[in-house]
Amino acid sequence: MYKILTLAAALFLAGCSFQPEIPEVDTKFESTYKFETSDIKDEWWKEFGDENLNALVASALEKNTDLRTAYLNLQKAAASLGVAEADLLPSLNLNGSATRSRNSAETTSHQPQTVTKNYEINLGLNYELDLWGRVRNSVAAAKASLNATKFDYQTARLSVSSSVAKGYFALVALKMREAVLKDTLKSYDETLDFRKTQFELGSIDETTYMQSKAAAQSAEVSLLEAQSSLSSALTSLAILTGKSNDEILKGIVAVKDSLPSEPTVYAGISSDILLRRSDVARAYADLNATNALVGVARADYFPTISLTGILGYASEDFNRLFVNNANLWSLSGSLAQKIFDFGKTKNNVKIAKTNEQIAAVTYEATIKKALGEVRDALNSRRFAQDALKLADKLLISQEKIYELSKNRFDEGYSSHLELLDAQRNLLSTKLSQINAKLNLIDSVVNIYKAFGGGFTARK
Repeated sequence: MYKILTLAAALFLAGCSFQPEIPEVDTKFESTYKFETSDIKDEWWKEFGDENLNALVASALEKNTDLRTAYLNLQKAAASLGVAEADLLPSLNLNGSATRSRNSAETTSHQPQTVTKNYEINLGLNYELDLWGRVRNSVAAAKASLNATKFDYQTARLSVSSSVAKGYFALVALKMREAVLKDTLKSYDETLDFRKTQFELGSIDETTYMQSKAAAQSAEVSLLEAQSSLSSALTSLAILTGKSNDEILKGIVAVKDSLPSEPTVYAGISSDILLRRSDVARAYADLNATNALVGVARADYFPTISLTGILGYASEDFNRLFVNNANLWSLSGSLAQKIFDFGKTKNNVKIAKTNEQIAAVTYEATIKKALGEVRDALNSRRFAQDALKLADKLLISQEKIYELSKNRFDEGYSSHLELLDAQRNLLSTKLSQINAKLNLIDSVVNIYKAFGGGFTARK
């Protein structure tokens, strides 16, 4: 029996595999972006220096339902790998039985009526010889699937953290808009009170008074719209960060009153982008999994060889169950070979190969998408920086125009409409500057996200 088991082990180790070579995918590129390379930290959101943001991201990474689902999928994939790996080893079962029977004396044998007893206990061993790599390729596919699920979790983590950051900064920007609109409405109300007094004294006509009143009402409508958006943003961020039901209902989220300064980010494009981005790594893991499954499908062309062994004791007396004469053993082998299956195996192999080709195309597409997102993120930050500089200059100009228009109106050299236009343009410019600041901060978040959420770049 020992020699037979040794031979079986040798056959297993010498088994072949029908897993093909992984298809070649073009991963080469030449960067046209010349930046100093630096480290992008995994906890990139801390670069903004906002403790409220840090707390919200930490809460989301712990409590967000999407992220918890991704983690459970990761646990399930790990368990599936354990199931696949178990097929590499023999299964061992403990079996025991006890029977007591009596025959009939009225049968055709006319034997005297007797009572028989039988007790048995044994270990049963079952093992499939993996000569064609079916089990090994199944394990390889399960490992690749587990890696893919790990990368899914990383992708979900990055998606949640970047969504929290963008949601938080949008909330801060809305608070800034609210503050500007409140100040504007206060100024309009003060002007309206003054114009009302002038109108009652007859120093201005009704048209001028109504123009001031309409300006104040328009500012009030804009303020209500901003406050409505602010309330919705609070709710969305509370849900995203896993706040309690009461906190969601009350909209409890701590935020600052102004957007942070732009963090300094130096990011050179290298092959790290293909290694660090979880979606790219996930696509490559899928390619490995489908490649291994081709080998699994091909193995069905060949016979399945199994060994079965039994080692135990049997006796009609329980107290003599474990004596030497009661021992028993058996070893058997079986071979199963498909003769004709109406093309089922052939088509399964074709399906496996097609899935592999799909995974290769998906991997290539994911690389192109990653590089495109990197390019867009770097360009967007540059454009956002330029736009904010222009917005700052425009704000200075509009403030000057408003002061000149106000002085001209007070001195009687310009119409009230000219002053209102200057006020509206100044308000619009202030709100545009806030949007420009938000776009710049969002562009930095997009850079962190495009580079996979943090990695150590090559020096």
